[in-house]
Amino acid sequence: MECPQEMQELMKVLYNLSGSETEILYLLCESEARVSKIAEELGKDRSTVQRYLSKLQSSGLVKREARVEDGKKGRYFVYRVPDKEDMKEKIEQRMDEWREEKFEVLEEV
Repeated sequence: MECPQEMQELMKVLYNLSGSETEILYLLCESEARVSKIAEELGKDRSTVQRYLSKLQSSGLVKREARVEDGKKGRYFVYRVPDKEDMKEKIEQRMDEWREEKFEVLEEV
């Protein structure tokens, strides 16, 4: 899925993402990846990347899939962004929620 750069500020606002979380999201827009690859790519500690991925996953912006390599025991996980329509739907829903939240604050003023 392609993530236009213009979306970066919107994602930060709607989901309260840090710069690093946004970097990970954009990296995953280019291709799925394992935690170790993301950590290496961004020069971050694996545990830090895992924490960022957890937030992105709980927001519905990133999916985790278990994989098994042919001929090997055990499994590993890759992270990816949902397909374009699913992502668009999630963002639109969050925009509506965000708008309601901000109008409630405005009404209290």
